[in-house]
Amino acid sequence: MWNMLRAWAQQKLVIKTDRARLKSGEILYLTGTGFTPDRAVISHMTRPDKTEYDPLRLRANAAGEIVHKIDTVMLDIGTFEVWVEDEASRTTSNRIQFTVESDLRER
Repeated sequence: MWNMLRAWAQQKLVIKTDRARLKSGEILYLTGTGFTPDRAVISHMTRPDKTEYDPLRLRANAAGEIVHKIDTVMLDIGTFEVWVEDEASRTTSNRIQFTVESDLRER
């Protein structure tokens, strides 16, 4: 079992979002690959002021993939940063940023 986890740890954890900019209230999809199959992962996200939200526990599917839907309706306007930890292998994904813009239109 340990050797299997070690093999997964050598894979690169990669996350991405479906877009880098979106309006407040829109949905953002975060996907990831290379995680330990059927095991817990921890999603981290920082606010525009660089403080971190409470980490969120997700579960990778049997292929080692994750999908996380982020609803921006309650998020501040600004740039956020996200990364995901694989609990079993104790490795961390790349860090990515996305920006939430105001949905107000100028008149």
